[in-house]
Amino acid sequence: SMLLYSLVQYVPDKRLKKIRLPKPEQMPSVAIYHPNAPALFQTFNEYRKWYRKPLDPGSTIGLLLMRPQVISKTTKHYDALINAIEAEGLSVVPAIATLMDNREAVSKFFVENDRARVSQIVSLTGFSFVGGPAMNDSAAASEFLRELNIPYRSAVSLDTQTIEAWSDSQTGLNPVQAGMQIAIPEIDGATEPFIYGGIPTRGQEPVALDDRCQRLARRLKRWNKLQTAPRKDVKLAIVLFCFPPNKGNIGTAADLDVFPGVFDVLKRFDEEGYRVALPDSADDLRERLNGNVSHRMNVQEYRRLCPYVREVENDWGAAPGAINTFGKDLLIQGLQSGNVFIGVQPTFGFEGDPMRLMMARGGSPHHGFMAFYTFLSKVFKADGVIHFGTHGALEFMPGKQIGLSGECWPDRLIDELPNFYIYSVNNPSEGSIAKRRSYAELISYLTPPIENAGLYKELAGLKDLVMAYRQSTNESERDRLYQSIEALQQQTHF
Repeated sequence: SMLLYSLVQYVPDKRLKKIRLPKPEQMPSVAIYHPNAPALFQTFNEYRKWYRKPLDPGSTIGLLLMRPQVISKTTKHYDALINAIEAEGLSVVPAIATLMDNREAVSKFFVENDRARVSQIVSLTGFSFVGGPAMNDSAAASEFLRELNIPYRSAVSLDTQTIEAWSDSQTGLNPVQAGMQIAIPEIDGATEPFIYGGIPTRGQEPVALDDRCQRLARRLKRWNKLQTAPRKDVKLAIVLFCFPPNKGNIGTAADLDVFPGVFDVLKRFDEEGYRVALPDSADDLRERLNGNVSHRMNVQEYRRLCPYVREVENDWGAAPGAINTFGKDLLIQGLQSGNVFIGVQPTFGFEGDPMRLMMARGGSPHHGFMAFYTFLSKVFKADGVIHFGTHGALEFMPGKQIGLSGECWPDRLIDELPNFYIYSVNNPSEGSIAKRRSYAELISYLTPPIENAGLYKELAGLKDLVMAYRQSTNESERDRLYQSIEALQQQTHF
């Protein structure tokens, strides 16, 4: 129509004047789209009347779509995600937004009388919340989203690389995608960087990755349950770490006193109405957890609940393996306190080289590690998991670096569990890995305001003598140094 209109208007040919063209169709800058609707909706009330299903704020997801793709009717990826969300029993308000600023669409369709109409916002635009592809006004975005006070997600459609290129890549997203669609939305506060669609090699428009759409929809439903379920019915898992392994280090984390911290969290849970059996103290919790086996998962149960056993066996041999096992059983270390399970994450598996699997290009977690997260999801049936302290091993398991697929082990391990991560504020780089590779919501803690006290007076002299003794190769000099060390040791009562 545009070409014909141009010909009619500007080409001096009488034959063209006989052509009758439809009037240009005006499309709104913001509106509500739905794949089953005959047209766009310019008001929320129009959409509510057509939708007919309840649009309860507690079970409605707000989606932000790119206007050009809706106008050009290249919406297969949007349609599949909308259908997947609705298949999980949730309602959806898919709003088209301008490229430069999402606040207009959110204010018009997701908010009523300063209260949110939706429980979560999921941006499918691939750009910053305020600024679009040209800039990023993260301060304005953060202020607006903070006042709205509902979760903000940003899912990814592959725009600058094909689905096949992403699938075959060990890195995952290319630098342009990673910067534009992961890093910039993170500055706005977005989480859940899930790949849900993209352009195939033999295609011109985006298509859905159906399995990823279904997984994202189920994750959104799990987040919704945490918002709406009675707290007495919510089941939570707290995961502690043990590193280095086999050194009596259960409950380790960088710059965090873990057991008093967990004890304080349990007390807060109790005050907030969660069902929890409080230990007597942090020390009591430590003693009860140390060496306690909460569940023995036999091989039959493990094979029935975990779909990845054969792949793990390729690397670690027949189940149950030799780590976290007793006889034919896989041991889940932890204890249950009401509706709260406190467990100890298994080690990487290579005791002589515990970092060997970290970000490896191949391999898999061992049976004990796989069984632990299978237990959380399928046996204990946690509604959410809290990884306590900096840091564990799940997010460093083999797979793509960023933009994970269903073949990546962190994605498989976390499954559909909402993931909260108590993380040190002074480690943003590895915190980003946790957000991107285990879909974690980071809750920061401050590092202690202390420094090394150092040595002083005679103790400093004693240290110097010991260092000189260790470095000396002359026997007579070592004898003299030894005598001086003994004398100063007695003098300082050391």
